[in-house]
Amino acid sequence: MAIDLSHNRSGLGWLRHLWVLAGLTALIVLAVIPPADRGETGAWLIRDAVAIERLFPLFGFGIALALVGRRAALIAALLWAIGIALGFTFRIELMAALQQLPGAITHHFLTMPISAIAIGATLALGRWSRPALIVPAGFVLGVMYALSVKLSDPSYGGKPWVFFAGVGLGVWLIGAVYLVLRSWQARWFEIAGRIVGSWLVAIGLLYGGVALMGGKLKPKNADPSTAASENAPAADAAVPEADAFPSFGAPPPAAPPGSKKPDFQP
Repeated sequence: MAIDLSHNRSGLGWLRHLWVLAGLTALIVLAVIPPADRGETGAWLIRDAVAIERLFPLFGFGIALALVGRRAALIAALLWAIGIALGFTFRIELMAALQQLPGAITHHFLTMPISAIAIGATLALGRWSRPALIVPAGFVLGVMYALSVKLSDPSYGGKPWVFFAGVGLGVWLIGAVYLVLRSWQARWFEIAGRIVGSWLVAIGLLYGGVALMGGKLKPKNADPSTAASENAPAADAAVPEADAFPSFGAPPPAAPPGSKKPDFQP
């Protein structure tokens, strides 16, 4: 399928500028607000939500959407939204299944490597397979992104606006990348997309491999406690400098002392 990047360039121009400017303005305003005045959601957005390891797969997904036809892009975006909803709804069952993998609990249930490999392969394998691969990859990314947002939620009990803020950030980033690329026409977009895809696959494989090795790379005096629960105050960092991606190398927030809530609470 040929790459369609030239349609309606002028029509997308104003929307592109408005979309990108609105999101950047909101983030800049939030960044200049004193930390004490940001509130729980604002502090989480600046501290955790914009972590490169969480947003890089979304960035790749935006590129992939721009490099396929309208129909494939629409279906993939819809599957991403469905994945978000299902990932949120069935997160407890998903975590219960993923915890069987070595290192899953202490590395955000491997949400980052799974997302990176799914989107990276879609980009790296080229234009002929991309329209077919982007649909399941979008669904996987949506499920993993919903799970990663919930796992980093600092609010005990899980306040809905934290999750909605994370989803909104994801929608903005994917839309910004898509609109920028679809508004321009350049032959090197295909090559650049494959390069980004290769990076994503490499990062996912390297990080996933290290995570799966689990305790083999951890110091012997590391905290053995890996029991964790969702939506609880942040726990202390487990092992300093143990991972390349700090926010994905520590256990999910633990329940407060004396709490009898299950390991994976809704």
